[in-house]
Amino acid sequence: MAIKTWLKFVEVQSLVASALPLILGNLYAAITYQKFNIGYAILFAIVVFSLQMVANVWNNIQDFKSATSDEWKNGVNNIVGNGGISQRQSWLTLGVLILIAAVGGLWLAFQTGWPLFIMGIIGFIVTYWYAGTPLPLSRTPFGELASGLTMGYLIFLSATYINIAPTFNSELVIHAIIASAIAWFAIGDIMLANNIGDYEEDVAEGRHTLVWHLGKPRAVKAFGWIYIAGYVMLIIAVLLGILPWLALVALLSLPIVMKNVRAFQSKPIKPNFPFAIKNAVVISITLAIGLVLALIFN
Repeated sequence: MAIKTWLKFVEVQSLVASALPLILGNLYAAITYQKFNIGYAILFAIVVFSLQMVANVWNNIQDFKSATSDEWKNGVNNIVGNGGISQRQSWLTLGVLILIAAVGGLWLAFQTGWPLFIMGIIGFIVTYWYAGTPLPLSRTPFGELASGLTMGYLIFLSATYINIAPTFNSELVIHAIIASAIAWFAIGDIMLANNIGDYEEDVAEGRHTLVWHLGKPRAVKAFGWIYIAGYVMLIIAVLLGILPWLALVALLSLPIVMKNVRAFQSKPIKPNFPFAIKNAVVISITLAIGLVLALIFN
């Protein structure tokens, strides 16, 4: 398998969705608790990226297996078919990624404590349910919610916890929900944009995603409003003192984000899906800059 094909198979571009809460969680721990463990942070990033690629790979395998015609099996949206990926290559990739995620995750859990183990179990269950069951979440109206909350919130909470372990309390859990809201809204929009791009294929294959339930026009409108909700939650987090005021630097990304939103809404097709990725990147960079500045001047 060529490297380019493998990168498409694991959907490497989607790892931005995991990078955002990872970065924010580590910075939140450093700012709020004055603690940061670089070794744990790097290993946890490897575990998270591996787990996300597991979900992507399994989803691609299932899409290929469940395709009802050769047209969909070999279509532009099906990397297994059009990339000529063999069954052996598919399962080998999946097995290696699961092994990396399991070994790294268990070691970190033993080092930091039971909360990470519990969060890891939840993450694994949702990952499996997202793509591995007979009725996966990715083919239901709950896919965006599951990915947004699990990746945006749970990764943020876990990334914070590994730096401050064994500290784990209700304040951390609640504050993490508010502090990470902009992340889980942005991640949910990545999944929504992906499903909007796949709408025609999903309808043909009987996948009843959120886009199917809302209708494509409403889903396209919701794509923009979800970003606005994320920025509102960011402001609330600052007003409540959960995030430092310099986190508002992220508001500088709003014009760029809305420009990309308009570009996607004008032509909501699969080739324009990267606009959602670009939005997550620009939100990540500006918010990270604000938090780093807060860390410096704290």
